[in-house]
Amino acid sequence: MTNGAREMIRADDLVKRYGRNDVLRGVSLEVERGQVKVIVGPSGSGKSTLLRCLALLEPIESGHILLDGEQVAGTGTTLRDRQLAPYRSQVCMVFQHFNLFPHMTALENVMVGPVNVRGVSKAHARAEAMDLLTRVRLADKAHRYPSELSGGQQQRVAIARALAVRPKVMLFDEPTSALDPELVREVVDVMEELAADGMTMIVVSHEMRFANEAADSIVMMDDGRVIEEAPPDRFFKNPAHERTRQFLQMVER
Repeated sequence: MTNGAREMIRADDLVKRYGRNDVLRGVSLEVERGQVKVIVGPSGSGKSTLLRCLALLEPIESGHILLDGEQVAGTGTTLRDRQLAPYRSQVCMVFQHFNLFPHMTALENVMVGPVNVRGVSKAHARAEAMDLLTRVRLADKAHRYPSELSGGQQQRVAIARALAVRPKVMLFDEPTSALDPELVREVVDVMEELAADGMTMIVVSHEMRFANEAADSIVMMDDGRVIEEAPPDRFFKNPAHERTRQFLQMVER
């Protein structure tokens, strides 16, 4: 069921540490339904850790995470493993290195979520998976194994696999960073199509062209904090923070 709140996912004052190292230092973030938010910043600024916390793959020390108006992490909220599964099917993460099952074909990789998470029949899951592979322009590779696919093709299968469980939010952690430059565009094209279709997305990326063209808002992180957030036009043309200006000088748009 869908809550009436405008925001789809929200983080309030998140703190995450590993040992004595504070990786997130009070991060707050709000993403509305259908919004695309791109997170940028230098390596080690906490971007990937933030995504892992939002996906409940990492516990938080303090703060709150809400999905569709319901608190799913934070003070007073304790979800056991079996309770986490429904949440994780609503907030799906696409990783840098694809994480496909090597013993399964592209079609089988996309089918596994609907069968195991949504409980649909294999026949129905197969039909849905073919539709999704068509959507990411890989219908002709349905029966190929990951080892027979290029990096860009594997990442598009990973995107189709995430879509197969019908998530409310998709998280992308540097989805093109492991790809050869000529393969980046085919993945970015699919992501731009998802954005145009209204998928709620949080994307950690150094692809400034994608950020400029597809993002509703861009977040700059540094040293475990959000230091600036702005629409693309203002972010690129008139950033408010000196650290943001320094960062943009170091990356290509």
